Amino acid sequence: MPTIGSSLIALPLLMVALLASEPATSLEYNLDKHQFELGFRPRVAYVEGEEDARAASLLLRLDVRSHWRDDLSTLLEVDTVALGWEDEFSNGENFNGKPVIPDVGGIDLNQALVRYSASNRLQLSIGREAVNLGNERFVGTNSFWQNEQTLDMAGFNVDFASASNVSYRYVANANRISGDAAGKYLSPSDSNFEQNNGLRPAQFLGNHNHNTHLLFAEFKEWDYSRLQAYYLNIDIEEASALSNEALGLRYEFKGRLHKLRSLAHAEYAFQERPETNKGNLIHYYNIGAGFGYQSSEISLNIETLGEKYGTSFVTPLASLHDFNGWSDQFLITPKGGLRDYSMQYIWRKNPWKIDTRYHKFKADDNSTSYGREFDVDLSMNISGDSTLLLRYADFIADDDNYADERRIFLMYIYNL
Repeated sequence: MPTIGSSLIALPLLMVALLASEPATSLEYNLDKHQFELGFRPRVAYVEGEEDARAASLLLRLDVRSHWRDDLSTLLEVDTVALGWEDEFSNGENFNGKPVIPDVGGIDLNQALVRYSASNRLQLSIGREAVNLGNERFVGTNSFWQNEQTLDMAGFNVDFASASNVSYRYVANANRISGDAAGKYLSPSDSNFEQNNGLRPAQFLGNHNHNTHLLFAEFKEWDYSRLQAYYLNIDIEEASALSNEALGLRYEFKGRLHKLRSLAHAEYAFQERPETNKGNLIHYYNIGAGFGYQSSEISLNIETLGEKYGTSFVTPLASLHDFNGWSDQFLITPKGGLRDYSMQYIWRKNPWKIDTRYHKFKADDNSTSYGREFDVDLSMNISGDSTLLLRYADFIADDDNYADERRIFLMYIYNL
Protein backbone atom coordinates (compact mmCIF):
# COMPACT_ATOMS: atom_id res chain seq x y z
CA MET A 1 0.00 0.00 0.00
CA PRO A 2 1.48 3.43 -0.89
CA THR A 3 2.50 5.64 2.01
CA ILE A 4 1.64 9.30 2.44
CA GLY A 5 5.24 10.14 1.55
CA SER A 6 5.13 8.23 -1.73
CA SER A 7 1.82 9.91 -2.57
CA LEU A 8 3.38 13.31 -2.09
CA ILE A 9 6.12 12.38 -4.56
CA ALA A 10 3.62 11.00 -7.08
CA LEU A 11 1.51 14.18 -6.99
CA PRO A 12 4.06 16.55 -8.59
CA LEU A 13 4.87 14.01 -11.29
CA LEU A 14 1.14 13.55 -12.00
CA MET A 15 0.63 17.33 -12.13
CA VAL A 16 3.40 17.69 -14.70
CA ALA A 17 1.88 14.88 -16.79
CA LEU A 18 -1.54 16.51 -16.71
CA LEU A 19 -0.12 19.89 -17.62
CA ALA A 20 1.86 18.37 -20.48
CA SER A 21 -1.39 17.01 -21.90
CA GLU A 22 -2.90 20.50 -22.24
CA PRO A 23 -2.93 22.26 -25.62
CA ALA A 24 0.39 23.66 -26.75
CA THR A 25 -0.96 27.17 -26.31
CA SER A 26 -0.82 26.82 -22.51
CA LEU A 27 2.73 25.50 -22.22
CA GLU A 28 6.00 26.29 -23.91
CA TYR A 29 8.58 23.58 -24.49
CA ASN A 30 11.45 25.77 -25.58
CA LEU A 31 14.76 24.51 -24.29
CA ASP A 32 15.43 27.87 -22.65
CA LYS A 33 12.53 27.09 -20.29
CA HIS A 34 14.58 24.24 -18.81
CA GLN A 35 17.85 24.55 -16.95
CA PHE A 36 20.17 21.55 -16.57
CA GLU A 37 22.95 21.57 -14.00
CA LEU A 38 25.55 18.97 -13.08
CA GLY A 39 27.44 18.95 -9.79
CA PHE A 40 29.85 16.49 -8.25
CA ARG A 41 31.93 15.91 -5.14
CA PRO A 42 34.68 13.29 -4.78
CA ARG A 43 35.83 12.72 -1.19
CA VAL A 44 38.15 10.60 0.90
CA ALA A 45 37.71 10.31 4.68
CA TYR A 46 39.81 8.80 7.46
CA VAL A 47 38.98 8.07 11.10
CA GLU A 48 41.56 7.26 13.78
CA GLY A 49 40.39 6.12 17.21
CA GLU A 50 39.71 2.89 19.09
CA GLU A 51 39.03 1.51 15.60
CA ASP A 52 40.25 3.04 12.35
CA ALA A 53 38.23 3.55 9.19
CA ARG A 54 38.61 5.01 5.73
CA ALA A 55 36.12 5.75 2.97
CA ALA A 56 36.11 7.00 -0.60
CA SER A 57 33.00 8.31 -2.33
CA LEU A 58 31.83 10.25 -5.37
CA LEU A 59 28.57 12.18 -5.61
CA LEU A 60 27.09 13.07 -9.02
CA ARG A 61 24.02 15.32 -9.03
CA LEU A 62 21.79 16.27 -11.96
CA ASP A 63 19.31 19.15 -11.54
CA VAL A 64 16.52 19.86 -14.01
CA ARG A 65 14.66 23.11 -13.31
CA SER A 66 11.71 23.78 -15.61
CA HIS A 67 9.46 26.85 -15.97
CA TRP A 68 6.29 25.56 -17.62
CA ARG A 69 4.42 28.83 -17.22
CA ASP A 70 5.06 32.11 -15.46
CA ASP A 71 3.30 30.74 -12.38
CA LEU A 72 4.40 27.08 -12.52
CA SER A 73 7.83 25.48 -12.14
CA THR A 74 9.26 22.09 -11.27
CA LEU A 75 12.53 20.76 -9.90
CA LEU A 76 13.87 17.25 -10.40
CA GLU A 77 17.17 16.33 -8.76
CA VAL A 78 18.80 12.91 -9.07
CA ASP A 79 21.87 11.87 -7.08
CA THR A 80 24.23 8.97 -7.78
CA VAL A 81 26.82 8.00 -5.15
CA ALA A 82 29.63 5.53 -5.77
CA LEU A 83 31.71 4.13 -2.88
CA GLY A 84 35.22 2.83 -2.45
CA TRP A 85 36.82 0.93 0.47
CA GLU A 86 33.32 -0.28 1.40
CA ASP A 87 34.65 -2.95 3.76
CA GLU A 88 36.67 -0.43 5.74
CA PHE A 89 33.88 1.73 7.23
CA SER A 90 30.30 1.50 8.50
CA ASN A 91 27.80 3.95 7.06
CA GLY A 92 24.44 3.43 8.78
CA GLU A 93 23.21 1.16 5.99
CA ASN A 94 25.88 -1.48 6.63
CA PHE A 95 27.83 -2.13 9.84
CA ASN A 96 31.11 -4.03 10.02
CA GLY A 97 32.56 -3.00 13.38
CA LYS A 98 34.32 0.02 11.90
CA PRO A 99 33.47 3.66 12.82
CA VAL A 100 30.51 5.21 11.00
CA ILE A 101 31.18 7.52 8.06
CA PRO A 102 27.57 8.10 6.89
CA ASP A 103 28.05 8.12 3.12
CA VAL A 104 25.86 5.54 1.36
CA GLY A 105 25.90 4.45 -2.26
CA GLY A 106 23.18 4.17 -4.89
CA ILE A 107 20.82 6.28 -7.00
CA ASP A 108 18.38 8.56 -5.23
CA LEU A 109 15.59 10.93 -6.27
CA ASN A 110 16.80 13.74 -4.04
CA GLN A 111 14.16 16.32 -4.98
CA ALA A 112 10.93 16.22 -7.00
CA LEU A 113 9.05 19.43 -6.46
CA VAL A 114 6.22 21.43 -8.03
CA ARG A 115 5.94 25.14 -7.22
CA TYR A 116 2.94 27.28 -8.07
CA SER A 117 3.10 31.06 -7.64
CA ALA A 118 -0.44 32.06 -6.68
CA SER A 119 0.68 35.71 -6.61
CA ASN A 120 3.88 37.76 -6.43
CA ARG A 121 4.01 37.05 -2.70
CA LEU A 122 2.42 33.60 -2.26
CA GLN A 123 4.09 30.40 -3.43
CA LEU A 124 2.66 26.89 -3.00
CA SER A 125 4.82 23.77 -3.21
CA ILE A 126 4.40 20.01 -2.98
CA GLY A 127 6.77 17.07 -3.33
CA ARG A 128 10.23 16.15 -2.09
CA GLU A 129 12.31 19.16 -1.03
CA ALA A 130 15.71 19.90 0.45
CA VAL A 131 14.65 22.14 3.34
CA ASN A 132 17.00 24.43 5.27
CA LEU A 133 15.40 26.67 7.89
CA GLY A 134 17.55 29.47 9.29
CA ASN A 135 20.98 28.25 10.39
CA GLU A 136 19.79 24.60 10.09
CA ARG A 137 20.00 23.96 13.84
CA PHE A 138 16.48 22.59 13.89
CA VAL A 139 15.73 21.70 10.25
CA GLY A 140 18.38 21.15 7.56
CA THR A 141 19.61 18.86 4.80
CA ASN A 142 22.83 17.66 6.50
CA SER A 143 24.37 18.33 3.10
CA PHE A 144 27.97 17.71 4.16
CA TRP A 145 27.24 14.03 3.55
CA GLN A 146 26.89 12.61 0.07
CA ASN A 147 23.23 11.64 0.58
CA GLU A 148 21.19 14.63 1.76
CA GLN A 149 18.22 14.60 4.11
CA THR A 150 15.10 15.72 2.22
CA LEU A 151 11.44 15.99 3.22
CA ASP A 152 8.29 14.77 1.49
CA MET A 153 6.03 17.73 2.18
CA ALA A 154 3.35 20.17 1.11
CA GLY A 155 3.45 23.83 2.09
CA PHE A 156 3.55 27.49 1.24
CA ASN A 157 5.75 30.57 1.52
CA VAL A 158 4.44 34.13 1.88
CA ASP A 159 6.61 37.22 1.38
CA PHE A 160 5.50 40.34 3.23
CA ALA A 161 6.68 43.86 4.03
CA SER A 162 9.91 44.68 2.18
CA ALA A 163 12.09 41.59 2.84
CA SER A 164 10.32 39.28 5.31
CA ASN A 165 8.63 35.92 4.86
CA VAL A 166 6.75 33.15 6.63
CA SER A 167 6.62 29.51 5.55
CA TYR A 168 4.68 26.43 6.56
CA ARG A 169 5.26 22.78 5.64
CA TYR A 170 3.41 19.61 6.47
CA VAL A 171 5.95 16.75 6.43
CA ALA A 172 4.90 13.15 5.73
CA ASN A 173 8.36 11.55 5.47
CA ALA A 174 12.01 12.34 6.11
CA ASN A 175 14.39 10.76 3.58
CA ARG A 176 17.44 10.47 5.77
CA ILE A 177 21.15 10.29 5.00
CA SER A 178 21.27 6.50 5.59
CA GLY A 179 19.37 6.00 2.30
CA ASP A 180 16.31 4.00 1.27
CA ALA A 181 18.15 0.67 1.59
CA ALA A 182 18.54 1.23 5.36
CA GLY A 183 15.29 -0.53 6.23
CA LYS A 184 13.89 -1.87 9.48
CA TYR A 185 15.90 -5.10 9.49
CA LEU A 186 19.66 -5.55 9.59
CA SER A 187 21.47 -8.07 7.46
CA PRO A 188 22.56 -11.16 9.47
CA SER A 189 26.13 -10.34 8.41
CA ASP A 190 26.02 -6.92 10.10
CA SER A 191 28.19 -6.54 13.18
CA ASN A 192 25.22 -4.98 15.06
CA PHE A 193 22.78 -7.79 14.22
CA GLU A 194 22.83 -9.73 17.50
CA GLN A 195 23.04 -6.81 19.93
CA ASN A 196 20.04 -5.15 18.21
CA ASN A 197 18.03 -8.38 17.72
CA GLY A 198 18.24 -7.91 13.98
CA LEU A 199 16.58 -4.50 14.05
CA ARG A 200 18.22 -1.35 12.73
CA PRO A 201 18.56 1.38 15.40
CA ALA A 202 16.05 4.18 14.77
CA GLN A 203 18.76 6.80 14.23
CA PHE A 204 20.09 4.81 11.24
CA LEU A 205 16.77 4.18 9.48
CA GLY A 206 16.72 5.55 5.95
CA ASN A 207 13.12 6.78 6.26
CA HIS A 208 11.11 8.23 9.11
CA ASN A 209 7.35 8.49 8.63
CA HIS A 210 6.17 11.85 9.95
CA ASN A 211 3.06 13.72 10.92
CA THR A 212 5.00 16.96 11.33
CA HIS A 213 4.22 20.67 11.07
CA LEU A 214 6.98 23.27 10.49
CA LEU A 215 6.19 26.98 10.81
CA PHE A 216 9.06 29.44 10.29
CA ALA A 217 9.09 33.24 9.98
CA GLU A 218 11.96 35.58 9.17
CA PHE A 219 11.87 39.36 9.62
CA LYS A 220 14.52 41.36 7.71
CA GLU A 221 13.24 44.93 7.85
CA TRP A 222 16.35 46.48 9.43
CA ASP A 223 19.81 47.30 8.09
CA TYR A 224 21.82 45.32 10.65
CA SER A 225 19.34 42.99 12.36
CA ARG A 226 17.42 39.82 11.54
CA LEU A 227 14.75 38.11 13.63
CA GLN A 228 13.55 34.53 13.22
CA ALA A 229 10.66 32.78 14.95
CA TYR A 230 9.63 29.15 14.65
CA TYR A 231 7.12 26.59 15.86
CA LEU A 232 7.97 22.93 15.17
CA ASN A 233 5.61 20.07 15.95
CA ILE A 234 7.65 16.98 15.07
CA ASP A 235 5.91 13.60 15.24
CA ILE A 236 8.05 10.63 14.13
CA GLU A 237 6.46 7.18 13.85
CA GLU A 238 9.65 5.07 13.85
CA ALA A 239 11.43 7.16 16.49
CA SER A 240 8.61 8.35 18.72
CA ALA A 241 11.01 9.04 21.59
CA LEU A 242 12.47 11.87 19.49
CA SER A 243 9.07 13.43 18.77
CA ASN A 244 8.85 16.92 20.20
CA GLU A 245 7.10 20.26 20.11
CA ALA A 246 9.38 23.33 20.12
CA LEU A 247 8.88 27.10 20.05
CA GLY A 248 11.80 29.49 19.59
CA LEU A 249 13.13 32.92 18.68
CA ARG A 250 16.53 33.93 17.24
CA TYR A 251 18.04 37.41 16.82
CA GLU A 252 21.11 38.17 14.68
CA PHE A 253 23.10 41.40 14.38
CA LYS A 254 25.83 42.32 11.91
CA GLY A 255 27.24 45.85 11.89
CA ARG A 256 30.26 47.83 10.81
CA LEU A 257 32.13 50.81 12.24
CA HIS A 258 34.72 51.95 9.72
CA LYS A 259 36.93 48.86 9.21
CA LEU A 260 35.73 47.04 12.33
CA ARG A 261 32.93 44.50 11.88
CA SER A 262 30.75 43.31 14.73
CA LEU A 263 28.40 40.36 14.99
CA ALA A 264 26.17 38.88 17.68
CA HIS A 265 23.26 36.51 18.07
CA ALA A 266 20.93 35.28 20.80
CA GLU A 267 18.49 32.38 20.55
CA TYR A 268 16.09 30.79 22.98
CA ALA A 269 13.70 27.87 22.54
CA PHE A 270 11.76 25.52 24.75
CA GLN A 271 10.62 22.02 23.94
CA GLU A 272 8.29 19.34 25.22
CA ARG A 273 8.95 15.66 24.46
CA PRO A 274 5.56 14.03 25.05
CA GLU A 275 6.74 10.41 24.65
CA THR A 276 9.52 10.65 27.23
CA ASN A 277 8.85 13.61 29.53
CA LYS A 278 5.32 14.91 29.07
CA GLY A 279 4.43 18.15 30.80
CA ASN A 280 8.02 19.33 31.35
CA LEU A 281 9.65 22.07 29.28
CA ILE A 282 13.29 21.64 28.25
CA HIS A 283 15.26 24.75 27.38
CA TYR A 284 17.73 25.68 24.63
CA TYR A 285 20.07 28.70 24.60
CA ASN A 286 22.57 29.91 22.00
CA ILE A 287 24.44 33.16 22.64
CA GLY A 288 27.48 34.45 20.77
CA ALA A 289 29.36 37.58 19.76
CA GLY A 290 32.50 38.56 17.90
CA PHE A 291 34.26 41.10 15.74
CA GLY A 292 36.22 41.18 12.54
CA TYR A 293 39.00 43.35 11.15
CA GLN A 294 40.39 43.08 7.62
CA SER A 295 40.96 39.35 6.92
CA SER A 296 40.36 38.12 10.47
CA GLU A 297 37.25 37.36 12.51
CA ILE A 298 36.99 35.97 16.05
CA SER A 299 33.90 35.01 18.05
CA LEU A 300 32.80 33.26 21.24
CA ASN A 301 29.68 31.14 21.59
CA ILE A 302 27.74 29.20 24.23
CA GLU A 303 25.12 26.69 23.16
CA THR A 304 23.08 24.75 25.72
CA LEU A 305 20.79 21.84 24.92
CA GLY A 306 19.10 21.55 28.28
CA GLU A 307 17.98 18.62 30.43
CA LYS A 308 14.92 17.99 32.59
CA TYR A 309 14.52 14.88 34.75
CA GLY A 310 16.79 12.77 32.56
CA THR A 311 15.36 13.96 29.23
CA SER A 312 17.42 16.27 27.02
CA PHE A 313 16.66 18.76 24.24
CA VAL A 314 16.83 17.12 20.78
CA THR A 315 16.87 18.34 17.15
CA PRO A 316 16.22 15.21 15.01
CA LEU A 317 15.76 17.11 11.71
CA ALA A 318 18.85 19.31 12.04
CA SER A 319 22.02 19.44 9.93
CA LEU A 320 23.72 17.73 12.86
CA HIS A 321 27.26 17.56 11.44
CA ASP A 322 27.43 21.37 11.42
CA PHE A 323 27.04 21.66 15.21
CA ASN A 324 28.93 20.55 18.35
CA GLY A 325 32.12 19.59 16.58
CA TRP A 326 32.93 17.92 13.28
CA SER A 327 33.89 14.60 14.89
CA ASP A 328 30.14 13.94 15.37
CA GLN A 329 30.31 12.82 19.00
CA PHE A 330 26.97 14.40 19.94
CA LEU A 331 24.57 13.56 17.11
CA ILE A 332 22.20 12.40 19.85
CA THR A 333 22.10 14.78 22.81
CA PRO A 334 23.36 13.03 25.98
CA LYS A 335 20.72 12.35 28.65
CA GLY A 336 22.40 14.92 30.89
CA GLY A 337 22.09 17.60 28.20
CA LEU A 338 24.98 19.40 26.51
CA ARG A 339 26.79 22.68 26.97
CA ASP A 340 29.11 23.60 24.12
CA TYR A 341 31.53 26.45 24.91
CA SER A 342 33.33 27.37 21.70
CA MET A 343 35.72 29.89 20.18
CA GLN A 344 36.04 30.42 16.43
CA TYR A 345 38.72 32.19 14.40
CA ILE A 346 38.32 32.75 10.63
CA TRP A 347 40.93 34.11 8.24
CA ARG A 348 40.09 34.97 4.63
CA LYS A 349 42.43 35.96 1.83
CA ASN A 350 41.16 35.13 -1.65
CA PRO A 351 41.26 32.32 -2.72
CA TRP A 352 41.99 30.91 0.76
CA LYS A 353 39.88 30.55 3.89
CA ILE A 354 40.88 29.05 7.25
CA ASP A 355 38.15 28.29 9.80
CA THR A 356 39.36 27.09 13.24
CA ARG A 357 37.16 26.14 16.20
CA TYR A 358 37.79 25.00 19.76
CA HIS A 359 34.99 23.33 21.75
CA LYS A 360 34.66 22.45 25.42
CA PHE A 361 31.77 20.06 26.06
CA LYS A 362 30.02 19.64 29.41
CA ALA A 363 26.79 18.12 30.72
CA ASP A 364 23.97 20.51 31.49
CA ASP A 365 22.69 18.72 34.59
CA ASN A 366 25.93 18.50 36.62
CA SER A 367 28.69 20.13 34.54
CA THR A 368 30.49 16.82 33.96
CA SER A 369 33.17 17.34 31.31
CA TYR A 370 32.59 15.20 28.23
CA GLY A 371 35.68 16.34 26.35
CA ARG A 372 37.34 18.92 24.11
CA GLU A 373 37.64 19.26 20.37
CA PHE A 374 39.77 21.21 17.92
CA ASP A 375 38.44 21.64 14.37
CA VAL A 376 39.94 23.28 11.32
CA ASP A 377 38.84 23.82 7.72
CA LEU A 378 41.30 24.81 5.01
CA SER A 379 39.53 25.70 1.76
CA MET A 380 40.62 27.14 -1.57
CA ASN A 381 38.07 28.74 -3.89
CA ILE A 382 39.31 27.64 -7.31
CA SER A 383 36.49 29.40 -9.17
CA GLY A 384 32.94 30.52 -8.51
CA ASP A 385 31.71 26.92 -8.70
CA SER A 386 34.75 24.97 -7.49
CA THR A 387 36.19 24.54 -4.01
CA LEU A 388 38.89 22.32 -2.56
CA LEU A 389 38.35 21.55 1.14
CA LEU A 390 40.41 19.84 3.85
CA ARG A 391 38.56 19.28 7.15
CA TYR A 392 40.18 18.02 10.38
CA ALA A 393 38.53 17.24 13.72
CA ASP A 394 40.33 16.09 16.88
CA PHE A 395 38.18 15.05 19.87
CA ILE A 396 39.84 14.41 23.26
CA ALA A 397 37.59 12.60 25.73
CA ASP A 398 37.30 13.50 29.42
CA ASP A 399 34.51 11.00 30.15
CA ASP A 400 34.61 7.20 30.04
CA ASN A 401 31.53 7.12 27.79
CA TYR A 402 33.57 8.70 24.99
CA ALA A 403 36.90 7.92 23.31
CA ASP A 404 39.57 10.02 21.63
CA GLU A 405 39.00 10.28 17.90
CA ARG A 406 40.40 12.13 14.90
CA ARG A 407 38.66 12.59 11.56
CA ILE A 408 40.05 13.93 8.26
CA PHE A 409 38.10 14.73 5.07
CA LEU A 410 39.57 15.82 1.75
CA MET A 411 37.14 16.75 -1.03
CA TYR A 412 36.65 18.69 -4.23
CA ILE A 413 33.25 20.38 -4.65
CA TYR A 414 31.82 21.51 -7.99
CA ASN A 415 28.46 23.26 -8.33
CA LEU A 416 26.89 21.95 -5.12
